[in-house]
Amino acid sequence: MKKVFYLLGLVAAMLTTNTLSAQEKIFDHVAIGAEVGTTGWGFEIASPVTHYLTVRTGFTTLPRFSIKTDVNYTVKGKEHNVDILGRVHMSDYKLLLDVYPFKQSSFHLTGGFYAGLPDLCTIRSDGDLGISAGEGLEIGSVFIHPDADGLIKFKLQTQSFKPYVGIGFGRPISSKHKIGTAFDLGVMFWGKPALKVYSPDEEGWVKMHKEDIDDEDFHDAVKTIESISVYPVLNFRIYYNIF
Repeated sequence: MKKVFYLLGLVAAMLTTNTLSAQEKIFDHVAIGAEVGTTGWGFEIASPVTHYLTVRTGFTTLPRFSIKTDVNYTVKGKEHNVDILGRVHMSDYKLLLDVYPFKQSSFHLTGGFYAGLPDLCTIRSDGDLGISAGEGLEIGSVFIHPDADGLIKFKLQTQSFKPYVGIGFGRPISSKHKIGTAFDLGVMFWGKPALKVYSPDEEGWVKMHKEDIDDEDFHDAVKTIESISVYPVLNFRIYYNIF
């Protein structure tokens, strides 16, 4: 990934050197845009550095949605069923640089980053767990008991800083039209996700390690989660040229 960013930077530097002498002004046009895609919806501001380079900055957010399911388990020989509620949320600031290798084409290479809160998903029990006061559950190597509200809570975290690389078509700024469109496809590198459980005994969140989990299904679920280190980004954007 470092080589990709190095190559993008080298191309950008070469194009900037070759074009600034022929262009007296930089950032002389600005467009505002709206987008929709796998990162949710968002808005951004774009401005050309040269004909070959465009800087974009903005904000994206995935609409919060909930997933509800149920889990069967046994405590002291008695079977229980409890509802599990999961909430997904992802919001990020972004700063991106589009590199246009060909003057007459809208094809571009993009590099930059997204940055936001690490929490991607929160999961909690939603009902009576059938656990007496002072008792708890052993999940992996972590022994926990319900919190003051009688709930057991998990959360899924990624890294806050997420480098991005991609390709696309379209130019935000048009010398002939007020409206511009663009389409991008790329990947966001958000690191190795971590599943954490809230432990009142630890007074905080404790990371779950798949090596310490005996339950086969739970072990495989954590293993799968940790293997997803990139997030696909696919979006469509429409712009209005302010000046």
